[in-house]
Amino acid sequence: MEILQNSYFDISKRKVEIICHILFWAYIFAAINIDWSTDWFDARLRPRSPAPLSLIVFALFFYTNAFFLIPKYFGFATWKQYAIYASILFFLPELIRVIFYQSLIKETSLENELYSRDSFIFGAPSPFFLALNASFIYRLTKDWFLNKRKIQSLQQVVDQRKGTIPYEDTILLTDQEAESLKKALLFQLKNNELYLNPSLTLRDLASTVGSSEKKVSYLINQHLNTNYYSLINKYRVEKFKTEIGEPTNKNLSVEGVALNCGFSSKSSFYRAFKAHTQMSPSAYIKHMREH
Repeated sequence: MEILQNSYFDISKRKVEIICHILFWAYIFAAINIDWSTDWFDARLRPRSPAPLSLIVFALFFYTNAFFLIPKYFGFATWKQYAIYASILFFLPELIRVIFYQSLIKETSLENELYSRDSFIFGAPSPFFLALNASFIYRLTKDWFLNKRKIQSLQQVVDQRKGTIPYEDTILLTDQEAESLKKALLFQLKNNELYLNPSLTLRDLASTVGSSEKKVSYLINQHLNTNYYSLINKYRVEKFKTEIGEPTNKNLSVEGVALNCGFSSKSSFYRAFKAHTQMSPSAYIKHMREH
């Protein structure tokens, strides 16, 4: 069920993206007066509109840069590759146009044709300038807003890795100290329900039981055979399993109950629930109702 929900989310996101692209091109065609029937290469025949070829090249620039070059090569480690491929993308079509136009259409100097109104780079409007800006704005919008859910999931993984405090391979706790700390820790979790705080950290937990982060981390790893986030999420999952059947929560969604149980996001809840129960929340609720 969780996989289906994620797939449905991805499909919905693609539909929104397609609609945005359709609206974008509808705006382009409405805003720019292009006559597709006039001579594509002779600016004298269309003094008030850009060449139809410019719009085609604009689309080529935009989609190649936005969907291929930026995602694959635009970064600190690969910026040189991006610069090379972007130069080929933006300058090669212009070079081909100038050579073709100069040799077959009319006699003109290379410099005049390069800076003509039909130029893909220096034209008015400039397909290069518009496509370059539009592609970067598009990637920023898509990666920040539409892919924010994936970024949050990655952040959860990073947080989980930070949940274990490194310690030396020496015994930090005697058996008696470990047993005493274990009782205090489990008491706080069970009776005071510290896990209901979505911002709870290992430091907070250690402070509550009057110990250090290293000792609590050592206890959780060596004596409870788990890690901090797994331990906390186990209590949250058990709390959810109790709360989901309560009549007082009948008006809440599954995600709403999960947030009340200490989970900070829908994605972290589904991931933790599946890890601790080997089933999705929907499958668990269905099983619970049937029995």
